[in-house]
Amino acid sequence: MTAAGAKASSSGRFLDVGDARIHYRVTGPRGGEPVVLIMGLGWDMSGWDPTLPYLEGYRLLRLDNRGAGLSDAPDRPYSIAQMARDTIRVMDAAGMSAAHVYGASLGSMIAQEIAFSHPGRVRSLILGCPSPGVISIPGAPGILRLMLTRNRYTHEEAIRKAAPYLFHRALQQSPEVIEEALQRRLAMPINPVGYRRQLQASLRWSSLSRLPRLRVPTLILHGDHDRLVPPINGRLISLLVPGARFHSIRGAGHVYGTDAPGEAARVVVDFIRDQAGGFREDTRALP
Repeated sequence: MTAAGAKASSSGRFLDVGDARIHYRVTGPRGGEPVVLIMGLGWDMSGWDPTLPYLEGYRLLRLDNRGAGLSDAPDRPYSIAQMARDTIRVMDAAGMSAAHVYGASLGSMIAQEIAFSHPGRVRSLILGCPSPGVISIPGAPGILRLMLTRNRYTHEEAIRKAAPYLFHRALQQSPEVIEEALQRRLAMPINPVGYRRQLQASLRWSSLSRLPRLRVPTLILHGDHDRLVPPINGRLISLLVPGARFHSIRGAGHVYGTDAPGEAARVVVDFIRDQAGGFREDTRALP
């Protein structure tokens, strides 16, 4: 599928991948270092909004995974490999032959799968709050119970109940930041079918046995107070991937982009600069 198969909308573009239309957006200068941003379970691309100001000067490709945001949510089994193929086809449509691939949470699974299946498309791999899949150290029992019984609550009730599992520093120190984050989450289109299918896909996938075969530069970021995907999972991945870097974000929960956006962005930008041979032109100074 090429760019000719993409259709524009007021909010971005849509690409027909056969059984679904995938919503995506490309921003930044054409000559900027290319970065693909892949969001987590049930979240649309607006989950990256707190990070975007720190990535000025980069050519950014964001997408709504199938089942989330404005992308279609077919009611049939999804797989992480399928969502990785969706991302590759969107990269094709956007004219990105290779990019730095940054995935958070469920997006980290998709990013890992891209690196396994399409290593030539990955300039570097950035895994935020990652999991090696079904064979992983589980999070707090309450969050798994909430994820599995989400349909018992209204959208707002489920989001507010999940907050203690997603945030830490901001939850304690910045109620206004948390409220802004929750309002952003409430504004995201939620499709119960897509959420369920994404969750099922994550529970059938594992990367553990394949991680030692990865041969792309890899950075792992993890909040040290992550109650959804405990940081031991990120450390395990960093031990199994040859040459991987691990960065612990002190005081941050699962959504470290809200708890510590500046620190997380600085680490990512420095890592990309290292892989790109010094690229940092037009990128704003980070704290």
